Amino acid sequence: MRRSGGYLWALVLCALFALAVLDAIALASPGHRSAPRPGASHARGCKRKAHTRAHLRQRSRCPLPRGGSKRAHAKVSPTSPAPSGGSSHTGPSSGAPAAPTLSSPAPAPALPGPSEPSKAPSSTPPSIPHVQVTAVEYHFTLSRTTVPAGKVIFDFVNHGQDEHNLNVAPGEEPTVGSLANAPAKGVEQLQLQLRPGTYTLFCSLPEHEKKGMKATLVVE
Repeated sequence: MRRSGGYLWALVLCALFALAVLDAIALASPGHRSAPRPGASHARGCKRKAHTRAHLRQRSRCPLPRGGSKRAHAKVSPTSPAPSGGSSHTGPSSGAPAAPTLSSPAPAPALPGPSEPSKAPSSTPPSIPHVQVTAVEYHFTLSRTTVPAGKVIFDFVNHGQDEHNLNVAPGEEPTVGSLANAPAKGVEQLQLQLRPGTYTLFCSLPEHEKKGMKATLVVE
């Protein structure tokens, strides 16, 4: 009996030793995986509930599982910063043209002041002085005895009963112009260009000048 009892204790010790060796080998092997933590199942349940709209508030209270993706963390956190290098949606795009800048308007040119009205040249020529020579038997009467130098118009009016004529001569020199015999009550006209000096007006019919049919005109 003693031998059989000692044999059983030896078998029990060998079995315990073999179990201890197996446990040590299992712990030392690289493929050994640690047991899941108690909070992992709870995190998985919260993640499933976050997909529904009714449990959206509860999702923010659930702790995130360790090793979760950065994308899921970015969805949960409302204040996550934008990734570096990304362009802002509110800023202008790099290819968009810049807004035109408003430049100050150029000063308006000064308006010219009112100019004095220019004197238009007279369309009518300057008036020509007229000298009326009235002839009666043996007498000449002039409407004026002085005229300016230049053009002069002689209006010869014969109020006599006979024919008479008109001649214009500068002093004792030859005549510069003359009118043919005008009948009684006839009117003739003569235009001459006279220089300054004294001119004699007379009738050239025989004895008419000696009888007094002459007059003197001064051209200034």
